[in-house]
Amino acid sequence: MTQTHYAQHGLFHITTNSKDGIPWLTLSGVPEMIIDNLVMTKNLYKSELFAFCIVPDHMHLIVSPGERGLSAFMHSFKRNAMRDIRNYYNVRSGRSRSSATNSLVTTNNITWQKSFHDEHILTNKQRARAMRYVHNNAFGHKLVSNPSDWPWTSLNFENLLDPLDIWIE
Repeated sequence: MTQTHYAQHGLFHITTNSKDGIPWLTLSGVPEMIIDNLVMTKNLYKSELFAFCIVPDHMHLIVSPGERGLSAFMHSFKRNAMRDIRNYYNVRSGRSRSSATNSLVTTNNITWQKSFHDEHILTNKQRARAMRYVHNNAFGHKLVSNPSDWPWTSLNFENLLDPLDIWIE
């Protein structure tokens, strides 16, 4: 059953997971492809990207998805990222470029969970909380002792982000 997202426009905190919690998002080469596809989708959809964090089994992003809306943005991003990742790892044929990942990388387990979770951000308080949460996500999962030490966070890719407008409530 397709997930319904009633709000399609505005600012969103998105969480999207790997299927069955399998930790493939930080395999060699994968975060780079995810980030490239995030930027490509941002440009194609005339969206704005404000933050992201990729950890082994899920990712967070804060985005304003553009005119075509949230569902179209996420569908395009996830579809294109998956295509590139599968091509890179040759999972369609069951082969991997890296013997270290052979037991993990298969056609059946490198995939996104079908849905995603969104929080429609409407206030400065929500936005500040969401930004902190995304920036501190790897730290919260005890992957690093300092949030900026995690290589796959927007804290290390500020050149890819759009400036946040000041909201007056």
